Amino acid sequence: MNNDSTHDLQQEAIKATVKKDWKEAISINKKILADNPTDISTLNRLGIAYSMTGNNKKAESCFIKVTKIDQHNQIAKNNLLRLKTNKSASLLNPYSQAVSFIEEPGKSKVLPLVNQAEPKIFSLLNIGEPVTLGHCKHKVKICSMNNVFIGYLPDIISHRLLQLLNAGYKYKTVIKSVNPKTPQVFIQEIHASKKLKGAPSFPLDSSELLPSLSAGESSELPPLEIYDPLMGDES
Repeated sequence: MNNDSTHDLQQEAIKATVKKDWKEAISINKKILADNPTDISTLNRLGIAYSMTGNNKKAESCFIKVTKIDQHNQIAKNNLLRLKTNKSASLLNPYSQAVSFIEEPGKSKVLPLVNQAEPKIFSLLNIGEPVTLGHCKHKVKICSMNNVFIGYLPDIISHRLLQLLNAGYKYKTVIKSVNPKTPQVFIQEIHASKKLKGAPSFPLDSSELLPSLSAGESSELPPLEIYDPLMGDES
């Protein structure tokens, strides 16, 4: 098979995957592998297609082949962990088209997580999946919608967000990266408070003080209001 034919088949395989025509995707990806048995992208696509048709054993076999070719391939590693953790797991991401990760200055930001949960927790999460912000001592913790701990926000941003949350700010928070070594969340401000004169949630200068603090007001925190991103803004 020449390069043009292989490229055409790869495009057909991608289209079949996008349309969720899993049987067609399996057929096309197998044709590609007949001439290119070590093609990592094709093996990953085939593994996903097998999983979508309920054949997780063949799916695992594809991902294992990928890790033998490239032991650092994160797609294959994440999918293997997910399948091994939950034998009935689906690799289809229901949130894949639900959110844009474009940052708006002052209003939204991609943030890393620290002191994160075990890798198996991330294997069960999806990119774009809604999560919650919670108050834990002097930090903001991130949990799944069923209250499974995922990680903490860095101290500097935690300090600011705790004050904003308690002043009435509300946020939508979703998973940006499920890589257990470098997990990230995307946080978007959806409601500002007049108490802080509309201060930006994510200023360019991370040391910028909030109006209430610069005026010498108390920084003692009242009980934290936890915002459920699935409920929307009710104020």
